[in-house]
Amino acid sequence: MQDEHFTTVVIGSGFGGTVNALSIASEYLARKQGENVLILERGTWWTTPVGTVQDKEVKTFDFLASKEQPVQYWSSVNHLKGAIDIFLRCFRRPRNPDGLYDLTRLGTRGFWGLFRRQNDGVSILTANGVGGGSLVYSNITIRPPELIFKDARWNAITWSKEERDAYYDVARESIGKGVLNALDGRAGAQRRAAVNTGLSNIVTRTGSLNPHWVVAPDPLNQARGLKRIDLTRTPPAVDASNDLWIDRARVFQTAMDRIVTKEKAGSADYGTVDLAINDFDPANPANQFGTNGKAANYCERQGRCNVGCLPGARHTLNKQLMAAALGKPDGTPALLPNLTVRALCEVDVVRATGKGYAIDYDQFDPQSLINPGRKTRRTVTADMVVVAAGCLGTSQIMLRSKQRQDALPELSDEVGAGFSTNGDYIAFLEKTRQRVSLTRGPVTTSFGHFKVDDSGEEQAQARFHTIEDQGIPSALATFVGIGVPLIRSLAKGRNKVLFTLWAILRWVVAQGRRYVLGFLRNYRERQDTFRSEDEVAARMMCVVAMGREASVGRFRLGTGLGDTPLRVKRDDGRKFHEDPVYRDIEDTLNKLATELRDPADPTSGFLNPFLSPTAGQFKVDSIALSHPLGGCRIAVDVRGGVVDEHGRAFKKSGGVYPGLYIADGSIVPTALGVNPSLTITALSLRIADGIVARIRKGQQVTADREPLAEVQAGV
Repeated sequence: MQDEHFTTVVIGSGFGGTVNALSIASEYLARKQGENVLILERGTWWTTPVGTVQDKEVKTFDFLASKEQPVQYWSSVNHLKGAIDIFLRCFRRPRNPDGLYDLTRLGTRGFWGLFRRQNDGVSILTANGVGGGSLVYSNITIRPPELIFKDARWNAITWSKEERDAYYDVARESIGKGVLNALDGRAGAQRRAAVNTGLSNIVTRTGSLNPHWVVAPDPLNQARGLKRIDLTRTPPAVDASNDLWIDRARVFQTAMDRIVTKEKAGSADYGTVDLAINDFDPANPANQFGTNGKAANYCERQGRCNVGCLPGARHTLNKQLMAAALGKPDGTPALLPNLTVRALCEVDVVRATGKGYAIDYDQFDPQSLINPGRKTRRTVTADMVVVAAGCLGTSQIMLRSKQRQDALPELSDEVGAGFSTNGDYIAFLEKTRQRVSLTRGPVTTSFGHFKVDDSGEEQAQARFHTIEDQGIPSALATFVGIGVPLIRSLAKGRNKVLFTLWAILRWVVAQGRRYVLGFLRNYRERQDTFRSEDEVAARMMCVVAMGREASVGRFRLGTGLGDTPLRVKRDDGRKFHEDPVYRDIEDTLNKLATELRDPADPTSGFLNPFLSPTAGQFKVDSIALSHPLGGCRIAVDVRGGVVDEHGRAFKKSGGVYPGLYIADGSIVPTALGVNPSLTITALSLRIADGIVARIRKGQQVTADREPLAEVQAGV
């Protein structure tokens, strides 16, 4: 049987994949030459099971199913049953290939892991579904400071500050309203309908309330500025306005203001994050309605961003892809009928054929009751391939393709190098002096930047890092509210595994006894057993951090018994948690704890459960991260990385593989110290512009170091 052929195949549907697929398919459609684009995505479609403003009758699920697309509902229950649903149905594993989350602890696992367990020191949570990381990210569109680009590893990209500004602006529009809408606006053409209503800043308890914040100029975000809580006015005005804030946002920003005031001038700042969420903006009432004049979904402050937005307000990329490739349930036709999205397709290798490329992949069958993980090997060919499977996925595909002589043996020897944890860190403070209401609001509202006077050029100095507040979905709040104190209490015990196991067993028995007695005593006095998830985590603060980590990790394929598909270690021999940026982050968290903790517990501090003594006893201590970067980094030539600044894959024998591109977080050459989605989108837009320019010139490849302005002539 002859293999299917497409003009372009895009592997992955996250930020890099969506930007390139929509840009290329739009150009092909305008050319009217029968060219087409296929997206291969290893996960399934996800949507809400409840009625929304835009889909009151919940037609989206049936619409996708009618298009023969595999589709799942978000987990919708906000208590214990919801947590069970998430763990059983939404985690990817061999017999559940359509799970939403893929949690990988790199090292040795399984039967052999019991006897020679190895932990590489990183546990990575990635998304699995149409829309990639946008399905589970915190919606944050934030630009890193310019100091990041002073690292010599960014010298391979020849963009000027002005060009960088322009791409970040288009990236904000691409995430905020839609890639096609943003590209039309940049070209001065009539804009296609916006999928979303634009970026928002969400700190109030409901939409449309005026937060009375202070807006300051922001040279890296001139159109939107920097928004902060106003603590300068005298009572009662300050109380009257700030009481409208989400508790977590108010408490976090107030603490940040005190810390920043004490820091060296110019070394720290804070503010409200731009969020890729529809919301009622008091400064822009028109954003309650889309460009078609119809009411739009909006944020209901349910705190469920990372487990699925039931009101459908988040700007997940599956919305853009559905509108482009399939149309909408209301009968709106597909914007790009030459775009195909094929879900549940996990790519194995990419092979150069001399006439283009062949992509070997496994098609999973979600309908098989006997063997849910059943898969069929298939191959599709293409003139051009854009690999955008994310840091782990792309690195793994490229490493497998490189080791096969019939695939891509001429790839750079630097495939897998330059992996970065992005300084990811999560921590909990158990008892705050004020109620934080951890389960209310968007998952993140605010940030604090520290060491912004870092030059970005040296590894020895204190490093730039970011601290953000982090909400917890109600379905998981009980586990967090009980689990974190348990971990801390175990950490104070004897440093023995058996003692820890015994303590956990005693705790489980005690909890069971509390539940039984709670039912018997509750008629007399309300028992703790019947506290809601909101109450359990009401006085707990969760924060996440990112920082300018060294970015010297190196992936390799797992080959030993029990090995995970990828293994990783640092080139400098250090453990990942020994990177100096984590000391800087912990110093800042100690200052934050001083501002937040209950005075009755003056010694309490933030706890990272993945790096606690208890985790160490079971050899599961690691950096838990969701922003992996690198592995196929941009470089000047094949000796320093995998792709050039236009995303084209180098060949060791010289030049590049014609028509083979990489466009995702794997190409980022260093840590960013902030959430990476906006930067990945900006870089991917730049790569897509180069591809479109070459399509218009009728060529796939030109000089190795062509200036982008020259490439873009006519774009």
